[in-house]
Amino acid sequence: MKRPPARGPVQIGSSYTAQQEVAWYRWEFVRRNPKFCADYNEFVGSFGAWLKLKGAWGSFGTPGANWSKSDKKYFRTQIEPVLDELCRKWRVFDLYPPALDMEEVFEGHHRELFLPTWLPADERENSRSIRDIKDMGFMGKGRMTKMYENLLLMQFDLNSPMKDLLEHAESTLRHARRSYKEEMGKQGVRLQTGRRRFEDYDLHLEVWDLKQQGKPNTEIATLVFPKYSSESALSRVRDHLKAANKLISGRYREIS
Repeated sequence: MKRPPARGPVQIGSSYTAQQEVAWYRWEFVRRNPKFCADYNEFVGSFGAWLKLKGAWGSFGTPGANWSKSDKKYFRTQIEPVLDELCRKWRVFDLYPPALDMEEVFEGHHRELFLPTWLPADERENSRSIRDIKDMGFMGKGRMTKMYENLLLMQFDLNSPMKDLLEHAESTLRHARRSYKEEMGKQGVRLQTGRRRFEDYDLHLEVWDLKQQGKPNTEIATLVFPKYSSESALSRVRDHLKAANKLISGRYREIS
């Protein structure tokens, strides 16, 4: 994996928005999670042979072009429920292989230029997950405010005075944010409150990958932190390994 620039948007074939950059970093951590890799391998072990024979499920989770009715039924009843469960569990757009580097996507190795981790609904209008949200009535008509995980749907009557609209928005957002924060707290997830420091994530990933290559901490310290004293550099290596392990183990959800 090539490190993205320490400053500015990550450039991988095209300019990333800030939200896309968030998704990129989430993917870089989650694909290193051994439990995610195990889930992926178990899925491939269960259905890989069938999918290899019948072909991939296509864009937005739609059946392959040449699938028979029985193929489509098998996919919908046997494969897609497992696929959906894993996508929700890991908060990914689809079950991409852990070895997938985002540069491969933008170099054209995949037909669809989709980031592996979830983005807001308006950027994934036809995704399997967004279809589920629509089925729950989130795009219905009338005055309503609903929450689904980290998504909040608010509808306004534009005939109302602006002052009333702003007061309603502020009150609703404050309440929703508090409820979401409490729910995430129960799951051990802390919401991002300060400025994103993507350069820290870069170092987390670099140090972690060097460690996985079998390099000792002393060598990593020399490679990554050559300007620091040996003691200070070793301390930084340990800190970055600890931070990377936390993110890989599940706290990648806190990247926002």
